[in-house]
Amino acid sequence: MIFLRRLTVLASFLVLGFFTSSPAAAQVDARPIVGIAEMQDLTGGTNSDNFVAMIETAIISSGKFRIIERARLRTLLEEQGRANSGTVTTNRPGQRGGFEGVDYLIYGTISSISATNRSDFGGNLLRGLTGGNSSQPDCYKTRVRMEADIRITDTATGEVRYATRISQEQDSATVCGGGSQIDSSTLLRSSADQIATGLVTTIFPIQVAAVQGDGSVILNYGEGAVQRGDFLMVFGEATEIPDPSGLGVIKIDGEQQGAIQITDVQSSFSRAVQVTQFTVPLAVGTIARPVEESTVKELQRSQRRRR
Repeated sequence: MIFLRRLTVLASFLVLGFFTSSPAAAQVDARPIVGIAEMQDLTGGTNSDNFVAMIETAIISSGKFRIIERARLRTLLEEQGRANSGTVTTNRPGQRGGFEGVDYLIYGTISSISATNRSDFGGNLLRGLTGGNSSQPDCYKTRVRMEADIRITDTATGEVRYATRISQEQDSATVCGGGSQIDSSTLLRSSADQIATGLVTTIFPIQVAAVQGDGSVILNYGEGAVQRGDFLMVFGEATEIPDPSGLGVIKIDGEQQGAIQITDVQSSFSRAVQVTQFTVPLAVGTIARPVEESTVKELQRSQRRRR
């Protein structure tokens, strides 16, 4: 009897352990999965691997996505290549048009990296005033420019969700007599941040998370997506209209409600203030999109004229 009681207790622990450790009992991470399918460097350099790592880091930092391991992604891409047509979905036999284990794929090309030396008049003048040797090489700054083409596709539908041409520039400090202080990694990282921001805000738009008692606005994005001083326009609920071509619908932002400016940026949220009058009280969930300062200034002038 004692042995049977002990066996029953042991069996109970085993059953309890099975259910508590089962996948159904565990909390499911519902964040979409992103993979970088291809990143070519047409400049003949070796920047692609570093660029991929920076993009992955920037996307992970957003907290909105997960990144698939590169080895796993290579396996899936090889599987896709072996398909007769469409995309293989091994866990859904007979279905095509999806991609097992990945929600969004990034394709990119570093199209050019160029450097231009520009004479620094101030540096040359200062050298002359301090008795510098005029036979020495001129002082100059080096401007490096990087361009890349990026597209991000939805693997379930094949739709291109985001496409852009990135152009980043960096100037070195003044150099006299040769040498350069250009750090190409800064250009790559800035471009990677821009790609991550484009992906994240296309799939998960910047939204009003709360409006505090003092009128300040809390947004659901922080570092990496916005910066202190940025202007954003707040829009009403989006609407859909038929595409005249007959190919589906066009989704457009709702009515423009007013503008805000970022005053504080934290890791997972930011704080902003209203800088124009609003047509309706700010509500949680409304979408905010980055705009140029000139657009906000024009809205402010228009509102003053109507008073």
